[in-house]
Amino acid sequence: MNKIIVLSAMLLFVWRLTFSQTNVLHLSVEEAKEYAVQHNKSVWNAGLSVSEAQKRTWEIISAGLPQANASVDYSNMMGFSMSFAGMEIAMPPTSNLQIQVTQLIFSASYWVGIRMARLGEEMTETAMLQAQLDARHQTQSAYFTVLVVQENLKILEQNLVNLEAIARTTQDLVRIGVAEQTDADQIRVQVLTMQNVIKSIERNIELAYNLLRFQLGVDGDTQIVLTQTIDELMTAMNTNKILGQDFDVYNNYTVQLLDGQIDLANMQISMERASMLPTVAAFYNHTYKIARSTFDMSPNNIIGMQASIPIFASGQRHSRSQQARINREIALNNRDLLTESLLMQEKQLRFNLNSVLETLELQKEAMTVAQRVFESVTRKYQHGTASSLDVTTANTSLLQAQGSYINAMMDVFNAQSELEKLFNSL
Repeated sequence: MNKIIVLSAMLLFVWRLTFSQTNVLHLSVEEAKEYAVQHNKSVWNAGLSVSEAQKRTWEIISAGLPQANASVDYSNMMGFSMSFAGMEIAMPPTSNLQIQVTQLIFSASYWVGIRMARLGEEMTETAMLQAQLDARHQTQSAYFTVLVVQENLKILEQNLVNLEAIARTTQDLVRIGVAEQTDADQIRVQVLTMQNVIKSIERNIELAYNLLRFQLGVDGDTQIVLTQTIDELMTAMNTNKILGQDFDVYNNYTVQLLDGQIDLANMQISMERASMLPTVAAFYNHTYKIARSTFDMSPNNIIGMQASIPIFASGQRHSRSQQARINREIALNNRDLLTESLLMQEKQLRFNLNSVLETLELQKEAMTVAQRVFESVTRKYQHGTASSLDVTTANTSLLQAQGSYINAMMDVFNAQSELEKLFNSL
């Protein structure tokens, strides 16, 4: 019994160790984006739509291939007999097994339908590429958000350490009568305020991780370890490359989808024209007579052809053709509007990226100056030549400068990410 308990405990330990190892993801930005492409639910649905479109294409193709159907019937006349030439002819039960094979020979609508199905398949593939691009963009943004919030937490924690040190020094000065208790209380309020802000930031970090988990398509128990720091990403950013890249608006997936809508409208016009042509099919029927009637003159085998020729539809086909032409005009106008919008958006995104890069440099310098001012005021306060109000003011200015710098970094990340998404470069 003891051996069984020990063995069970060992198996449980191994299972927990394996589970904990498999439930932790160590991800760089690129690894996170690729993981999202493989596991994001929206991308999965887009892939399923592609599979559905492929099956639909085969469904349409198979309609023009040989079709075979079988049917069985049984009839009982309930003892009925028929009088013919003075004779009574009994009508026994009858039963037949019928097999019918049909083959489409000519249908213009069939071939146009195949082309439309294949175009629809291509459009779902483009939609899947768009879903993958969106997943990469949103995952990268969530990754950046986690890093920015964590960096903000580091800054606040360091600021708290500085304030606590100043608070201890102030309390010592109060004890020896150099400073007043009011000064110590003011610094203590700053310490407590900073502690509350840090707790709030810690909650925001978990929210940021949950957003990243959602984009990655993992459950809430999955632990995520980011293997890149914000400084590494800032160093790796190549803004000159993206700013120097030319923009081909027709490579945009949304434009390609609208081009597909135009092609579908053209094919719908062709479909209406094809509906005016005849449809020809051949058939073969074989009937195996399980139970014959007394008077049976029907053949066992029949072969033939059938043609369906449209003659007059009171303008119905013409109306559908006109609707297709109108839809094509709408799609053309939408494509032109989108193209103009994207070209304007490209210029604006380039301007935004240049602007936030300039802001980042200014905020970095402002943070450096605010740090020097805070250190200088702190030294003066320790020597009794500055007041607690001066320390509080300098600390507030430093926090604002640090926060502005962090926000500027996030703005740079977002601006470059938006431009990369427009260029399909993510």
